Amino acid sequence: MAKKLLKILKSLLITLLVLLLIGFIFEQIARFYFDNKRPDEKEFVAINGRKIHYKKLGNGPCTIIFESGLGGDHLHWQDIQKKLLKKYTTIAYDKAGILWSDPSQDISLKRYSDDLETLLKQTNCPKPYILVGHSFGGITQRLFIQKNNKDLAGIVFVDVSHPKQLEKSSEALRNSVQPPPRKFLSFLNEIGLIRILYSSTAFTAAVPKEHWFNQNVKNYFYRIFDGMMTELENDDKLMKEASEINNFASIPLTIITAKYPVGVEGARDKKLEKEYLGIHNALQTDLLKLSTNSNQVFASKSGHYITLQEPDLICNEIEKLAPR
Repeated sequence: MAKKLLKILKSLLITLLVLLLIGFIFEQIARFYFDNKRPDEKEFVAINGRKIHYKKLGNGPCTIIFESGLGGDHLHWQDIQKKLLKKYTTIAYDKAGILWSDPSQDISLKRYSDDLETLLKQTNCPKPYILVGHSFGGITQRLFIQKNNKDLAGIVFVDVSHPKQLEKSSEALRNSVQPPPRKFLSFLNEIGLIRILYSSTAFTAAVPKEHWFNQNVKNYFYRIFDGMMTELENDDKLMKEASEINNFASIPLTIITAKYPVGVEGARDKKLEKEYLGIHNALQTDLLKLSTNSNQVFASKSGHYITLQEPDLICNEIEKLAPR
């Protein structure tokens, strides 16, 4: 009986190893294919020995700068860029370690600010600027705002993070939004299970599974993962730095806040969902204190991805801030 059980276990182990090997090979083939779609070198700038990838569209008199959230890449803004390029210069980019941009060991608001300043200079983006940030993009460029306040015609924060949101959250809420350990996710990524998961399930239900945003996450998660996890692992540090920059003077500031009409995506515990929305709404209102010239707009049809669900709303608010 023991020999029979041992034989079964050995067969299962061999089968598992074969499946892991097939998954690994499948993932490497997919990566080779998508790596060959690397953008032209003209879309890169060198910053301190690193390459930063960007997409610049339009040739207008002022520049709309797009800052993505946690793990977000330049493609997040492509629909909005296309809507605005006839009137303005627009630029979106991949932050260090995301998609096509090289990683950096320096995880600080100074590095984020220096990267963006250098990018704008090297790409000859005209002033004034309008900075548009989504989610964690409301954290990463606070120092840039402080240093370049005279060159900013306005700021649009799209359902952005608040430096105090972790501090205000209960331990249960913080734990509920924490991903599995990095090493475990990295293992799943290497054997192709993440790609398989996002082939059958949408990354976000804000748009259909076939939408380019969900397809982009599926195709390039392997190029997003390390940069995203590095930002996530340093969110306490970055939020602490951001909390010390709490005065944008009189720069026109628009806070676009999601109304979450169908609730918070992925929330299973209604009590925690209610806590999250209460904190979220209070802190979104608190963001108005950043400037003496601020106002709040609500995205009534959207969850967190207002950028995908109500892009025209964002465009309209940008237009209001643009110099006449």
